[in-house]
Amino acid sequence: MMNKLTFHRKPMPLMAEHRPIYKITQLLLVLNLSSRGKQSSLIRLHLFSWVLKDDRRKKMLLESANQNQILFGVWGVDPAVNISLQYAEAEGLISKSGLSYKLTKNGAKYIAKIDSEIAFKDDYFFLETLGSKITEGMVENIIGEWE
Repeated sequence: MMNKLTFHRKPMPLMAEHRPIYKITQLLLVLNLSSRGKQSSLIRLHLFSWVLKDDRRKKMLLESANQNQILFGVWGVDPAVNISLQYAEAEGLISKSGLSYKLTKNGAKYIAKIDSEIAFKDDYFFLETLGSKITEGMVENIIGEWE
């Protein structure tokens, strides 16, 4: 008779940026701090999510704001953004209209309750500095070049 081997593994920790609540909060901050009317298109949210992963990208987006045009040729599309938006919508933190997402009153309450200046310090101050200078029109212009 063979002995069965059993393995007792501790679960591997999941990096914070891969946790849905982290990405949801990050996207809510984009809507709250860097979106006109607290609303944004899906592709623009992907741009911000991609930029927030790297300091060089942040600098380029700030320069894009200063030049009033997106300086990135293309950017990454992260499936975690789409999944996080679905969760946020299901929880009533955002509402969806076509390909745009808008921060709801519940989403604004959530943002107000967390201490995002501490928990999301780098993202918070970057987005606050950037404000709503990256417009939908700027994003549409660069997308038009993709076709």
